[in-house]
Amino acid sequence: MFSRIGRIPAFLLVLAFAGMAVFIHAYSIRYPYIGMVLKHEGGEWRVDRVDPSGQAGEQQAAPGDKVSTIDGVPAPERLSGQEKTSLLRARSVVLERSDGSRHELVIRTEPVDLYQAAFSLVLEGVLIGFGVLAVRKNGASRLVRRFFVLNLVMAYAILTLNSTEMLLSDFILMIASIWLPYLLLSICMELVLRAPPPPASRLLAAYRVFCVGFSLYAVYAVTGDELPAFIRETVHLVFMFALLLIVSIVTLYWKKLGRVERNHALVLAAGVLLSLLPYVFLYAIPDLLGESYILSAEYSLIGLVPLSGTLLYVLGRRSLLDMQVYISRLLIHGVYFGSVFVLFWTARPLGPIYAFGLFVLLTYAYRRCLQWSARGAERRKEWLERQKLKLSIRLAEQQNVRDILRMLGEVVHSAIDVEGVCIVWRDGTQSLAQGTGIYENLDSLQEIQEANRLDPEELEKRFGFGCVVPFEQEEASAFGFLCIGPKRNASLFTMEERRLVDGIRLEALRLLSNARQLADLRKEYLRTQAQNVRFERDVSDIKKTNRILLEAQQSERIRTSHFLHDQILQNLIFLSRDLEDLADQGKVEAQRIGAWLRCVYDSQRDIRLFCDDLYPHIVDKSGLRESLLWLLRAVGERGALQTELICDQETLEPMDPIVKHNLFRIVRELTHNALKHAEATRLEIRLGKEPGGGIRCSVKDNGRGFDPAALHLREDGKEPAHLGLVSVSSQIGYLGGEWELRSAPGKGTEIAIRLPAREGEMERWSLA
Repeated sequence: MFSRIGRIPAFLLVLAFAGMAVFIHAYSIRYPYIGMVLKHEGGEWRVDRVDPSGQAGEQQAAPGDKVSTIDGVPAPERLSGQEKTSLLRARSVVLERSDGSRHELVIRTEPVDLYQAAFSLVLEGVLIGFGVLAVRKNGASRLVRRFFVLNLVMAYAILTLNSTEMLLSDFILMIASIWLPYLLLSICMELVLRAPPPPASRLLAAYRVFCVGFSLYAVYAVTGDELPAFIRETVHLVFMFALLLIVSIVTLYWKKLGRVERNHALVLAAGVLLSLLPYVFLYAIPDLLGESYILSAEYSLIGLVPLSGTLLYVLGRRSLLDMQVYISRLLIHGVYFGSVFVLFWTARPLGPIYAFGLFVLLTYAYRRCLQWSARGAERRKEWLERQKLKLSIRLAEQQNVRDILRMLGEVVHSAIDVEGVCIVWRDGTQSLAQGTGIYENLDSLQEIQEANRLDPEELEKRFGFGCVVPFEQEEASAFGFLCIGPKRNASLFTMEERRLVDGIRLEALRLLSNARQLADLRKEYLRTQAQNVRFERDVSDIKKTNRILLEAQQSERIRTSHFLHDQILQNLIFLSRDLEDLADQGKVEAQRIGAWLRCVYDSQRDIRLFCDDLYPHIVDKSGLRESLLWLLRAVGERGALQTELICDQETLEPMDPIVKHNLFRIVRELTHNALKHAEATRLEIRLGKEPGGGIRCSVKDNGRGFDPAALHLREDGKEPAHLGLVSVSSQIGYLGGEWELRSAPGKGTEIAIRLPAREGEMERWSLA
């Protein structure tokens, strides 16, 4: 019924929907929803029901109020010939309350009405866009055309749910509500089962007959004064029955589906349920139970948009891979034009200047999003082209093998008077079969191809071959088999025929082996290409690391130069000048001698600290534990930092001097970082022995922490960040160790280090 829709009819249907949407939205904006039902009683018109969401409910209209005038016209004259009706197309209504007071309802277009219309327009545009996109990419597919019709029906449902034009909207909404579950069920059934079995086809046919009959009755009922309540209730029940059928189909056929089909079925069932459960539990079930709904229909059916997105995703995974490129652009267009529509209707209250400014900002963001989407689409297209090329090459290789098998089979069949020939070839884990004569039937080939055991005796016994010759090389298992059927005259094969078969077997083995070797070379080429990409990335990372190390070395040289120039050299200059004055004057003052001594003492202290910084001699004289205690005492004297050293006795065993010196330097660097940069108040150092050999060390502080992702060059490339940690990482790498950094802003920093204790362990770790 819906499978004959092509691109041109689809375009016409979209134009018809656009015209209908313009009319209904313009009508709804001009005449907002009043939400008041009037009833003729005793020659007077009174309020029968009031919808709290309408303007009558917002302006305190109540059931039982008498309607005096509508737009200045007496109610009996305005509503003559009717007994009960919903009030439409009114601007002013005068009501008389039971106490005799008069109350006027002023019906005007509010900003919320504009927002609701814009929101509905965006939803409709997304649904229609999804459908048009699918038809544009694969309009020849019956499933795609049915998906387009489903989206069109869902767009009509959302359009009419937000409409205040009752006659036409009720008719469209009723037809859409009846056919929407059928379309959804048929699409899901075809997506899950591909070819529905006869029971499912009969069920769909019966469902289609029910929809036709129900639609005819609904059209008749809409023309009456009031729509029967059981029609709405039946629509609810049919909708829930369709959802139950979808879940039941996925459950019943789950074991028969392949891995990919299972993933698609799971995504489909989850998307359908999550999208429509708000409608079922928040609107349909309360309405069936006679209770007030929790969420109105126009909001509970917003789930139709993610439902369409789920179907589009599954459909794209099956047959429309390249349409995923355009989905982001479609969403960007929809959001932009919907926002412009809202801005147009709110321009007067906002003012022209603010409205124009918002329009400029919106357009700028729209252009930037389009540029971002274009870049992503280009990358996606390139990826799709590569995948298509790989698939084409793979299919061409398989077709080449099939052509070789067919040619060899025809040669054997024409040279020997047999009933048929079948050639089976193993291509990795897959078996290919090609036959002639009685073995040309596809079912027979499929049975041979899927045989559990592929050996000569089993094939002869099971399929009645007269002769089975394996394709095999020396010290290798069989690659395939040349299976020759019985001769037409039921005679045995002659020696000449057997020699011919053996020659063909050798030639076939050569051709097929060359084809396999070509396929293996292609796979090796692709694998090498992927490795080259990874190697280039690794080389780039190494270059960045080397640059950071060079910057760290340069920074260390600058620091050393500043120390020598600003402290030691300045002290020597001071002493040399005073000694020159002493030589010239020939007299010495006690005050000047004290200054000279302080200068010499300061220089001695600075040189000692500098030497310890370059090479800590205390590590040679003492063990690692005593050296770290000395370091922590020095740090405690320099600042308000509480320190703690926890050291296992086993760690005090002799270790390689290089490891001991470098570990001390690493811990000192991390300690200075905690003191200078982390603003920490507590520092904890733990030393222990690894179970498999080696030393385990952790340095933990309660400072401000940082983002570990910041361990790279700044974007301007002028100054590397965290040079100390870069130097620490380099030292650990040279020693063949490992380290782990755990830090977050405001949560302190912990660095865990694992180093080999001796040279033998260093070699063993490097080999590992």
